[in-house]
Amino acid sequence: MTINSESRLMNINYNKKIFTVTIDVEADNVWSDPTNLTLKNLRCLEDFQTMCDKYNIIPSYLLSYETLFDEDFISFLKGHLKIGSCEVGMHPHVWTVPPFDEEKNGIDRNIIRYYQSMLSKDILFEKLNFLKKTIEEKIDNKITSHRAGRWGLCTRTIEWLEENDFVADTSVVPFKSFRDSAIDPAIFPEYYNSSVLPYRMSSNGLNRKGKLSLVEVPVTNINQFNVASIVRLADMVKKIRGGTRLRKILNKLSMYPLELRPYPEYSNGTLPKIAKIALKKNLPIINLMFHSSELLVQGSPYSNTKENTEKIWKHIEELFQYINNMKIQSSSISGSVNRLIELNYF
Repeated sequence: MTINSESRLMNINYNKKIFTVTIDVEADNVWSDPTNLTLKNLRCLEDFQTMCDKYNIIPSYLLSYETLFDEDFISFLKGHLKIGSCEVGMHPHVWTVPPFDEEKNGIDRNIIRYYQSMLSKDILFEKLNFLKKTIEEKIDNKITSHRAGRWGLCTRTIEWLEENDFVADTSVVPFKSFRDSAIDPAIFPEYYNSSVLPYRMSSNGLNRKGKLSLVEVPVTNINQFNVASIVRLADMVKKIRGGTRLRKILNKLSMYPLELRPYPEYSNGTLPKIAKIALKKNLPIINLMFHSSELLVQGSPYSNTKENTEKIWKHIEELFQYINNMKIQSSSISGSVNRLIELNYF
């Protein structure tokens, strides 16, 4: 780091910066088999919470429906909610949430991997209402935070969240498209033009700043240079000869966006580096994201080996150490938004 960048960091008011952790809590390895509803990874969250407590980090657990019937896990959540050391929100996988059209083993077989936008408004609202009600009954607490399943936010979901007094959504990943994981090539989330800063949402679009009470807190994804069009081109052509190479070149030059996720392929120190860049760019909230299943060996494509799983845990702890050493305040996702409102950010 240069002397100039050090001085810029020294001038940052860390008392007004907030660190938050948003975890999608779901079944094991739903990438490879979305009909698999085993929940071994939930046991890992107790050790993760211990790490959070050690570094004064307050995580937000965003729950899928299938996790709500593990009584030990629910007891764990209620204990930490009682002392304010975590938040609980919702993360709908619509194919696991009642009401079902064609149910088998807790799965709606007709809508596996569907985005929320692919359902009719009536069915979507029924499922969201059912998930919210069930979570709140299980944990004896109101929920106010949401991340769309498979990142598939839509205007109907925004409408429902606003009507139900949600404080925070965290479905947006700036500079990113999810075209590769779409089940319909014409329908997929795309956030190339989204702000990296928190913003009040609009009923007229996902990326538009509006006047709703609902606030979008994007996952931290840092574009160091103004190369969004190049990034988009690399994504669009990466299946064509040269596209993957272009993306690798951008990565090597540190021009491709750096997502604040504990990817095992990251080298040591990458997450603190991303946080430092976020601070220099004056992001008011630094938002780390991962899935609960990434903490379990063979629980996800990222934690497919013991070595990769250990790297994930190490990356998370490195970032927690940095946040703690810099004395940056940690808060839940809803707490982060409320803090910005107190500071008259919007």
